[in-house]
Amino acid sequence: MNNPIPGNADLPVPHGKIFARNLTARADHVVRGNPAGSRPESGVDNCFPGLEFDQRNLDKCFFPGLTFDFHYGEGSRLIAVTDGAPTVRDLTGSDLQATQQEPSRLHLWAVCGRTEVDQSEAQAPVFAATGRGGMSMWRFVHDLLPGRIAIRLGPRPGFESPGESGVFGGSLNALRSMNWSRVDRDPTGAVTSAVLVADRADYITPDGVIDPSVYLPGDLTRSLCAPWQYDFRECGCFYWAASKPDISASPDGRFHPLNFQRSDRTTFPLDESTYEPRDALELDHPALITNWNVLPVVLNGREDDRKGIPDPLGLPSQRRNEVVEKLERLAVVEHALCLEYLYAHYSLNAPRELDPATPADAPVRKFFAAAQEVFAVAQDEMRHLRWVNEILGVLERPIILDPPTEDFEIQEESGTTFTLEGLTEAQLNWFIKVEETSDELNPEGIDGMYIRLHQTIMDKSEEYRQADRLSHLIKLIIDEGVDHFERFKKVKEHLAGFSEDAYLRPLTENPTDPLDQRLLELGDLNYAMLLGTLKDSLRRGDSSGGVVIEQSRRAMANFHEVNHLLASRGVAPRFKGPGPLGDGQATLAAAQAAMTLQQTISSLDGPALGDMMARHGADTQALIDALTP
Repeated sequence: MNNPIPGNADLPVPHGKIFARNLTARADHVVRGNPAGSRPESGVDNCFPGLEFDQRNLDKCFFPGLTFDFHYGEGSRLIAVTDGAPTVRDLTGSDLQATQQEPSRLHLWAVCGRTEVDQSEAQAPVFAATGRGGMSMWRFVHDLLPGRIAIRLGPRPGFESPGESGVFGGSLNALRSMNWSRVDRDPTGAVTSAVLVADRADYITPDGVIDPSVYLPGDLTRSLCAPWQYDFRECGCFYWAASKPDISASPDGRFHPLNFQRSDRTTFPLDESTYEPRDALELDHPALITNWNVLPVVLNGREDDRKGIPDPLGLPSQRRNEVVEKLERLAVVEHALCLEYLYAHYSLNAPRELDPATPADAPVRKFFAAAQEVFAVAQDEMRHLRWVNEILGVLERPIILDPPTEDFEIQEESGTTFTLEGLTEAQLNWFIKVEETSDELNPEGIDGMYIRLHQTIMDKSEEYRQADRLSHLIKLIIDEGVDHFERFKKVKEHLAGFSEDAYLRPLTENPTDPLDQRLLELGDLNYAMLLGTLKDSLRRGDSSGGVVIEQSRRAMANFHEVNHLLASRGVAPRFKGPGPLGDGQATLAAAQAAMTLQQTISSLDGPALGDMMARHGADTQALIDALTP
């Protein structure tokens, strides 16, 4: 725990409280303008428009010196100008003075800037306001990454604006690249078009506080989830707190999927898969406030309230011993999938970090994007492994972290066993299949087992201690499975058009180079430390104060870095298990052996590897200190 800043006697640190860096969280007294929900101990990290703050009110000042209003049907209005700000040229507040004929004098016509980390500057997209409402434009503004952006303003509402059409030079991105700003006026002095270029606003000060010179108290908390119909409309797409279905079926089941919030209740138009067509089908906010009662009850997936409580599998609840048996199997399944995904990630011919100077059309950008998707799923599986073991702990069952054996069947119905393979087309198709949620749920499939476990704990909540927590953890695993399916489909898109020889590394399992052999040994020891610290953190629970969890995170980071180095040298990581996981002494022994091996490896290669081993050695020493009585 950090100590308070000297001299701040009015900011004591309560026992057990983590001392935050940013000043808003640091205040131990009520700060004007900060509601109770904005305090770290009261927050649930919920926004847009959410329970704590509305992200749209943060993004209204995305361009330094200007303030926009996105809550406007015909586009995004410019509502304030900071006179004299260097980023706004000669624009002033007088340019916004409205008339009866023109209630809003200037509007956002187009925005240009990078929205994805793998985009080059030349690929920065332009988002035109033409045909878009204010909220649609805000979604693009919200995606802007920090860095140079360009905007175009004009006197007509954005919905009917020309976008970037007619801009000087024909390209807003070209003007952004040249840092070229310009304000054009007619003979009366009224603005006819303006192009402004600047870095996107940082939003916070160097102290980590949302800039008080830009945002007044209450700015971020207005327009939250009120009235309830607003939240009801916006919280969709399987959002965990949604209080309504996104899609449904007609009463007879013939029409599916239907948009549950469609405004036309007389026909059954099928749901649209993209935002704008879907939005056009739905009741808008005013209509939802006045006509919410036309929305039907949905049971068993159909718009029909004559049926009983839905049962997704039509099977009886499981006995407690069956619940434990399924969870123990799923712990090994999650571990096996995590290792398969990690191996597939390392098999891709992509660096751990992408050089920003990499050409936009270089194939390695596609390979890197695919690798990042696979790694994100592997991280989720590690988290699922922890959650399943947390549930087992609540049920007073042993922790299961031992590595899967080669004959372990991940999918019993197909007989598919645990195998470490590169991300071939066949292996990718297997990943997609295992993560796909089928229309007809198999109670013995991975998704079916989780759904049935969730159903059992909900039906028999009185038999399970902390039933709410258990059902919530299982629901998180189910929901992330849908995300994994979509991620692997993106991987397929990234690699489309490339041969396996182009994007896969040739990996050997039997290196002859002494350095490679020692790196493999170090990878095994890192794996042992990772599993050992994870087991210790699960055993201690909250009593560890986060110390052991942090050691587990460091072990994972070092494990990942060593495996990436091995793969870049053409060596396959082997994830060799440390044997049955014992107490902390086994983890301590692995850490001490790793420390010796890190010192040996430092002497075998150049300074870059030496620096890496020095960093890892510091983490290993911290683990040894934490485990030494």
